Amino acid sequence: MVSQSSGSDVNSNRSWDPLCSTCGRVTTVAKSWTNDNPGRRFYKCVVHGFCNWADEHSPYGWQKVSLLEAIDEIKQLKESLRAMNEQMVSGSNTDLLKTEDEEKKKLEISVMAATEREKMLRQFILLSWGGFIVVIGLILAMGK
Repeated sequence: MVSQSSGSDVNSNRSWDPLCSTCGRVTTVAKSWTNDNPGRRFYKCVVHGFCNWADEHSPYGWQKVSLLEAIDEIKQLKESLRAMNEQMVSGSNTDLLKTEDEEKKKLEISVMAATEREKMLRQFILLSWGGFIVVIGLILAMGK
């Protein structure tokens, strides 16, 4: 009797009628990810591992080629991601220091400009008060 769990995942632990030829235990279906048999389903014994192929024919052709290409692409992407992460970790410290130095220089320039404006404003206020006092003095002197 075949007992199956619901779901479409081939890797799920579904029990099938075929028994292990070595020990006689119930087997489950697993998926192979080797280069010789990518994606091919087989019966797996808990004790002995591989028992027999679930599909009798060998899947050659475009399916195998596309699976192998996908596996290679995934490996290349993982390697490039790892390299990018390493580069980011090593390069981020120097980039961060450069950014901080640039920001510091910009802030220093802004502070110097602000102090120059403050000096000019103080001089303007001082001169305007001086002019005000002179004008008031002249008005008072004319009024006598």
